[in-house]
Amino acid sequence: MADLPVVTPDYFEILVVRELRKVGFDVGAVRIHRRAELPEPEHGFVLELLALLSRPPWTRQALIVCRRQEAPIARDVVDSLKGRLKDAAAEVALVFSTVEFAPGALTAGREAGVALLRVVDGHSVFDASGWGPSGHYPAWLPAYLAQVVDRDSAGQVRSRLLEAGRADLILDQWQQPAEHHRSGG
Repeated sequence: MADLPVVTPDYFEILVVRELRKVGFDVGAVRIHRRAELPEPEHGFVLELLALLSRPPWTRQALIVCRRQEAPIARDVVDSLKGRLKDAAAEVALVFSTVEFAPGALTAGREAGVALLRVVDGHSVFDASGWGPSGHYPAWLPAYLAQVVDRDSAGQVRSRLLEAGRADLILDQWQQPAEHHRSGG
């Protein structure tokens, strides 16, 4: 298997915009809000983007946090976003991560209406999908894909691959908890 490209801040930005467009968002006015190296022992970085996301009939300013690190994403990372939306002049938030989310982060995402997405290896997704024989990858398969991570109605962690035209996978994450329960999710 070929080595995967290193996820740099620039690569992460391109990946996020591609995945958001894939599901059906118009993505515009993307700019870097904050960029920082994470202290030891994380060995990674945080890149925060501001972008105008639209999908008729609405348009929202989004704070998109991209994290490459070693340890799972903790609750405090997600908790801090809700309070920082106003300072960033954003209305909604997303966290894209190269690692899993700790249980507390999943709870915080649900409570705050923050969409949580994990960046995963495209070959692993292909091998597990049944789309074709393992180890034989089509040229169109990206190195990385994104999955929405949340809990199902039984409280179990689930990951759903972002698919073309399925912006609802992200839109549903932005609903307030009471609204989400009324809709059966």
